[in-house]
Formats: sequence, structure tokens, C-alpha cells
Amino acid sequence: MKTKFTPGGLLAVLMPVMLATPVFAIDLLQQYPTSLTAGDDNGSHARAWEFSAADIYQVARFELKVGDGFKVATGAADLGIGHCADGAVWAVVIPHEPGTLTSTASKEPEGVAHVWLRFHPGQIDKVFPPETVLAAGNLNLTNVIRHIANGKIHTSWQAGGKAMIPEPKDLTVYPDTKAGAHRFFIVDTAAQTAEYVAAFDAESATNSMTWESAPPVVIRTVPEAGANNVPPGPTEIRVTFSKEMADGSWSWCNAWENSTPADEETPKYEADHITCVCKVKLEPGKTYGYWLNTKSYRNFKDKDGHPAVPYLLTFKTATNGQSGQPAPKTGGGQ
Repeated sequence: MKTKFTPGGLLAVLMPVMLATPVFAIDLLQQYPTSLTAGDDNGSHARAWEFSAADIYQVARFELKVGDGFKVATGAADLGIGHCADGAVWAVVIPHEPGTLTSTASKEPEGVAHVWLRFHPGQIDKVFPPETVLAAGNLNLTNVIRHIANGKIHTSWQAGGKAMIPEPKDLTVYPDTKAGAHRFFIVDTAAQTAEYVAAFDAESATNSMTWESAPPVVIRTVPEAGANNVPPGPTEIRVTFSKEMADGSWSWCNAWENSTPADEETPKYEADHITCVCKVKLEPGKTYGYWLNTKSYRNFKDKDGHPAVPYLLTFKTATNGQSGQPAPKTGGGQ
């Protein structure tokens, strides 16, 4: 038996299908194409990123759920995308109405003012499915989004403000709540975990955090991060923190395999317990990299046991025949 459709009946059948896919859906992976399939945490490869009013879109909704205990979701929102030559590297979501964060950071769901995200360029169409990306966003938010990005980029997967590339499974999810808290999460989509890092919680900083309880941060290094003409030979790597540190405790970690030179002496703090010194021998024409604390190794800590915020230090030595800059002199911490 054949089924007969009247014109009106056919229209009724087609309309739900037509409405399921927005007419103005945008595939952001096509807008920001990439050939990268893996991460790149080599600081010397960090990419300069760009953002302009042309990189603002609207989304019908945003949702990221990991495991049973983490979910951040919004309704309609404006979306800003930061990008480099290898594709999109960060995003800022500003909901038209407050979104909701459900996580281990709070017993109750929290209202979300905006969300900062760091991800692998190849994952952008999974973070923001094309059917949710509708059209150009609010261009008046250009400076707001850039301000958020400049403040957040230094928290994860960066070197000198430039973007490094996480593995496809790894994301940074950093919502700011309506109550003023900064909720920083290290997300592993393969393991379905979202680790909360309380050191970035601005609510504590605003209401109860003191100088003593604030996590220490790196304020100066010798060589400077990003230096590319450091003299080879025996020298000192010097790291100065924002406060007095626990003596005999540190985490000088590889940034990638064999990224650090051999120590000539055991690291030590100067008398002020603010500057830690590691004597090494540098080879010519080589790029070196240290993570000063990581997610797993947090032994750089202050006298009260608060771990320092992780910091990536990378630099390159001069090749034979280059003059380089004068080697750092031994002296007291500043």
C-alpha cells in the first residue's frame, strides 16, 4: 500500500527536520582549520595568538559535562575565539543569562558570569558543535573578551603569554562565578576527570585570603623566560618567588624529555629563602625547559606549605661563535 502525502502533510513532516539544524550553523573547525593531531608543550614552540571582533560568535547553548560530578552549562551566549596559525587555542563564553556550574568546588550549583577554555585546536567543533554556533556575536564585547583572555592565558598551557598546545584529551575550564569566585579545573576527557585547583579561587582571595595563605608565584628568573642567546657553560638558574619559601624543598621538572641540563650541585635557597639557585652546565645551541612545580610535583612551597603556582621556564643557549649575554653574577636575591 502506497502512502499518499498532501502538500500540507509533507510540509508538516519536513518542518521538524528543517528546524533541527539552524540555518546559520557555523563549523568553527572550518573557520579555524588545523593540521595538528597531538599536543605540543615545548615552550620554544609557543604560538602567538590573535583575536578581533571578527572572532566573536553567538551560540544557542554551551555545555561541558565530565563524569558524574562536573558540568558547566549556559543558554544563549556570546563566544570569543583566540587563534593562531595552527587553529583555535582558547575561547571565552559570556552567557546572556547566568549559566550554572556543578562541581566539587561547591556543595550547591553556582551561577556563572563567564567561562574561559583552553583546548587542542582540533577539538573546537566538539567543544562547540556546529549546530549550536549561530551567527556573529556582540562586537561591543571585543575589549571585554580580550581583557579576560589576557588575564587568563597565563594560568595554563602558555609560555610568555603565547599559547602551547595541550593533548586533544586535555582542557582547562576556568569559570568565573557571579559570586566572584574563580573556579579553575584541569579536565581530562579520556579519564573523565575534572581536578579543581583551589589556588585560583578569587572568592577566597577577596573574602579571607591573606598574604600568608596566598600561593607563592614566580616573579623573576635568570635566565629570563624566552631568552634565546644565553651563554653556554657553567651558570646558575635563579628563580625568585613572591614570598619566603620552605628550605630544601623544590620541584625542578622536565618540560619535555631531556629538557633540563645536569645539575652540578644540589639546588639551594639563598639566605632570604626567596631565590632558589640551581648550578648547571649548559650546552651551546640547545633549548632548555623547566616546569617549576606541576600538577603532580608541588614541592616549591612557602614556609606554611602552600605550593607555588606552576611556572614554565624555557630558554635557548647561544651557539659556538655567538657572543651571548654576560653570565649572571652570584649575589643575593632581590
